Amino acid sequence: MALVEHSRRPVDEVLIGSDGPERLEGRGIRLPLPCKRCGYDLQGLAATGVCPECGTPAPRSLEAAIDPTTHRLPPLLAPESVGNAVLGLGCLILLATLGLMVFQIMHLDWTVNRIPGLVRLVSTSAIFMAAACGLLGFWPIIKLWPTPGTVDPRDGRRGLGVLSIGLLIWIVGCGLVWLFPISSSGSWILMLLVPLLGGILSLEGLRKILIQIGARSRLFRTDRIRRQRIRDLMIGIGFVMVGILVILMGSSRSSGGSSVWWMLGRFNIGGEQQSGLAFLGLAMTVVAVVLLVIGLVYLCMNMAWIRRALIAPPPRLREYLDPPSGS
Repeated sequence: MALVEHSRRPVDEVLIGSDGPERLEGRGIRLPLPCKRCGYDLQGLAATGVCPECGTPAPRSLEAAIDPTTHRLPPLLAPESVGNAVLGLGCLILLATLGLMVFQIMHLDWTVNRIPGLVRLVSTSAIFMAAACGLLGFWPIIKLWPTPGTVDPRDGRRGLGVLSIGLLIWIVGCGLVWLFPISSSGSWILMLLVPLLGGILSLEGLRKILIQIGARSRLFRTDRIRRQRIRDLMIGIGFVMVGILVILMGSSRSSGGSSVWWMLGRFNIGGEQQSGLAFLGLAMTVVAVVLLVIGLVYLCMNMAWIRRALIAPPPRLREYLDPPSGS
């Protein structure tokens, strides 16, 4: 997708498309083409002309509209089904994370002490939503398996396998968190690590899938600001797990007894004595969860890009242009 010189002609008279170089001289634009700068429709204008509104060269807009890389990749057998499956996975992961987050909020000491009547109802609904989203995640996996088209079967199927294992661990972890007695606070906090481990594996499997499928979206390949890196989300889950372990360490001495220096003192939170270490772990967990949810929202947006590119890929350069004169 680069402009090249052809003999001594101006650089804008030859453009590289997925079918090779195309001469623009003497050819018109026959499909709707928004100007790269102002959005004016350039259909019907000369391919070597300029936008009548802002003066941007038409080849610049052609270069921005085509995506030779997409057309050179092996075709997918069912691109619309693949796009829907990828976007569905992203949305289910986001909803599952929100469900587990609400469940954890409902079992904070200050929440249990102030709204005990709502805790059981809301927490049960939230953890069931998290588990149900994990179970529904197998529907997109079925849509993606076997690996669509001629995508490298090793990478694609390995990613789907890791994703499946991650979803199973997530579902089992949600069940353990719900069934485990909340009165054993330390053990209950440790149970939260099980679904989080499943979340890390699920994201790793999804990352392997997106490496293959996401290459078909120019926006996903090239955007460096709005594209969410999945490994950053995995690191975010790691910080949540560290925060939970810090809470557990701080809770071991928060209910009486002498405090050692590394417990960072004691605070009265919601009528309960909490060590500074436990509060630090709680703060770390809350910040990491909020950033994780924001990152998952961006990930869903990225998957919407991929879905749009799979359902409606950009036209080839040859399709934008009138046939060469004499052909």
